[in-house]
Amino acid sequence: MTAPFGRAVAVAMYLVAPLVLVLAVLGGIGSFGTISKLAQPWFGAWSWIVPVGIDVGIIALLAWDLLMEFADLAWPVLRWVAWSFIAATVVLNISAARGDLVAAVMHAAMPLLFVTVIEGIRHLIRRWVGLTTNTRRERVPLSRWVLAPLSSWMLWRRMVLWNITEYPCGLELEYVHLRAVSQLKEEHGRWLWRWKAPLSQRVALQLHPARTAFPEELHGVQLPVAERDEALIEAAQKILAEAEHDGVRLSQVDLAARLRSQGHRIANERLRWLATAVGLRANRESV
Repeated sequence: MTAPFGRAVAVAMYLVAPLVLVLAVLGGIGSFGTISKLAQPWFGAWSWIVPVGIDVGIIALLAWDLLMEFADLAWPVLRWVAWSFIAATVVLNISAARGDLVAAVMHAAMPLLFVTVIEGIRHLIRRWVGLTTNTRRERVPLSRWVLAPLSSWMLWRRMVLWNITEYPCGLELEYVHLRAVSQLKEEHGRWLWRWKAPLSQRVALQLHPARTAFPEELHGVQLPVAERDEALIEAAQKILAEAEHDGVRLSQVDLAARLRSQGHRIANERLRWLATAVGLRANRESV
């Protein structure tokens, strides 16, 4: 958390908290008489405990709700119950105005101000907690939504699914995804890659976000599909080298059969890719 933001929270706490308390007290005093009169037939001389109990309960619920927000353990039921009691007291006070619009507005003014201030404090706490725990997700800029709405929605969706909180990391994830898709399109066709690409490559495409979502856990570790491809190329190189030593020329089908006999898995659609990869590896090693 940055120092300026911490100072802003401290100033808000010491200056706004007493004002909120005063606003709550004034609102309770304003509705005290009305609620007491309505409770008189059932509670008699003890009718004052109804408005006092409701106001104390509302303050307790909202205070506990803000504490839960501060601890990053938000439970919205507390807020909903408090709002329900506030709404009930406002309705009772407005009904006591007997159709007088000015009186109704005056009765509703302080509760609405109180709710607005509490929601502002809650928003500040959420932002504070998000900055300290790195759980607050940065927004996709509005200009990007306007210029590229579909890709912006996909970017936002991946950030939510993989719990990526920083927008630059989301852009990096989008770049990795687009690069992987372009490679699949180049190998298998612009539209047919979704069906012609081997299952391992399609799974790898879904696992790419893990690099961005869990950088520490996956630092220096390749995805399983990449490791399998590397092992497949090395095994094919060994088989072809042995065949060349024995003076045997293997076809792609023969190569696939020997690979499968060694426990490797490869689809027939990838045989051409494997032959090309082995050739490129051999050319690099000979240089």
